[in-house]
Amino acid sequence: TSKAPAAAAAPAAGAPAAAAPAAAGKPTAKVKDRRLRYGQPVVVRGRIAAGSAAKVVLEYAPSGRRWRAVERAAVRPDGRYRIAAELRATGRVRVVSQTASAVAAAGAQASRAHRVAVAGELAVKRRSHDAAAGSAVKVRGVLFPRKRGHRVTVEGRIGGRWHAVGHALTRRDGHFAARVVASRLGSTPLRVRSAGTKTNLATRAKAGAVKGYRASLASWYGIYGGPLACGGTLGYSQLGVAHKSLPCGTKVTIRYGGRKVTVPVIDRGPYVGAREWDLTGATARALGFDGVGTVWTTV
Repeated sequence: TSKAPAAAAAPAAGAPAAAAPAAAGKPTAKVKDRRLRYGQPVVVRGRIAAGSAAKVVLEYAPSGRRWRAVERAAVRPDGRYRIAAELRATGRVRVVSQTASAVAAAGAQASRAHRVAVAGELAVKRRSHDAAAGSAVKVRGVLFPRKRGHRVTVEGRIGGRWHAVGHALTRRDGHFAARVVASRLGSTPLRVRSAGTKTNLATRAKAGAVKGYRASLASWYGIYGGPLACGGTLGYSQLGVAHKSLPCGTKVTIRYGGRKVTVPVIDRGPYVGAREWDLTGATARALGFDGVGTVWTTV
């Protein structure tokens, strides 16, 4: 009769058991910057056991949301890698070995997670807003990421300190338009500030300035070669203005007929009627001003 096949031999006592297939190594991860500007990529460097994975995956979880892959990178022969991706909101990042059949149970093949904070971004056109003192101008811009209902504040630098001078809420496309009153004569620097949202850190941006003007009566003169109260003689191309009391050298911005110039006080006068200013011939020509009329000035 035929014999039954022999049973498999049991391993000898004390002999080592056969090794199980090696699992992919757990990557390390170091985040270069944990506070990012809007649109600035997060850069992660690290290493994984050489030969355990050909690629790594950068995963990102915005606050309150699940992990999702955002970028992949090759692992060098020595096990090192560098991976970068642009983030738009605050959240956590980690690196996972691509050889993992799933995002490992209990995170065995994922690096430690790191929180990364992302600021918002304000895009504001920096410009000079000219207005009659007491009237209003609009400061416009966009807050990124684009969402409805975020509050932005316009601040003016007055007396060496920043003060709130206007507010607005963003529209669905992120745009806003804040009403700002030109509350004083001269130039007031402006900036726009967002106090931050659930997804992004606070941010701010320069927003030009608002210039307040008032109406006053002016004339012009051209006694070329004559002496000036502030020194020197009047030349044909000399830009400047005469005033009864402003200190010599005071800069005055004058608007007339859609044009404007900024000139210094160089002389005294005028002493006729209710006129406050005497423009030099060069200043009058630059403005297209002739005779006697109303101009708008910042002082």
